[in-house]
Formats: sequence, structure tokens, C-alpha cells
Amino acid sequence: MPDQASILLVDDVPDTLDILGRHLRSRGYAVTTAPGARQAMAQLERSRFDLVITDIKMPDVSGMELLRMVRERFTDTEVVLITGYATIQGAVDAVKTGAVEYLAKPITKEALLTAVDRALLQLAAARKARDGVAAPAAHRFG
Repeated sequence: MPDQASILLVDDVPDTLDILGRHLRSRGYAVTTAPGARQAMAQLERSRFDLVITDIKMPDVSGMELLRMVRERFTDTEVVLITGYATIQGAVDAVKTGAVEYLAKPITKEALLTAVDRALLQLAAARKARDGVAAPAAHRFG
């Protein structure tokens, strides 16, 4: 059986953490939640994550800043940004900064799982290209 993908879910809205966390766990992902970017960085220091899914607009430290920190310090972790304030420029900035996906709230279960699938496939390809080690398998759904 392939390794279970480890996901860090970051949002300052508890209901969002709960709903998205349930969607991800229903597909067998190991999910850890953090109510903000500072807590997420502490989690990243303690554990390895394949994927970080973070809201952009949060108090203190934004999701964009968290994305920058992950790209600098945890290069073997992919990032998906989520936002309630989606713009074309926001999507361009997110991708230029290193996000693999940019999702607008409200996020459907299907959109979330599709984005996670693509992010984990990209991670698998990067790991294979780097050292022949595949990422945890992304789940396929119909």
C-alpha cells in the first residue's frame, strides 16, 4: 500500500478547518490543522508534510507569506492556496510564488480533492526526477 499523504491545513476559520479536514480524511489523507501561519510553521518544524493547504487572508501572517516560507525552507512540500477573495492577479501572484493550485471559496469537495490530486502528482514527479522516490499516491475519484 502506498504511503499516506500528509497534509497541513491552515485557516483561521474553525468551520473551514473542520469541513475541508473531513473531506480530506474521507479520502484517507493524514490531516493536521493549524489556525494560523505561525502555528503552521511550528507544525512544519516538528513534522514532514507533503502538502500545505492554506488560506491567504489570515491575521498576523498571510498565506502568501507562509507560501514563501515553505518554498524557502521546505522545498519537498507543495502548497495550495485558498481564498475568499479570488482575483486573476492573486492567482498569478500565487503561481509565481510557487503555489501549485489557487482555489476560490467556497470550495467544493470535488474541487478540493482534484487540486490535492494534482498537487501530489506534481510532488511525485518532482521527487522522481530528483531521486527516484515517489510521493504518496494521490487518490483517484470518479
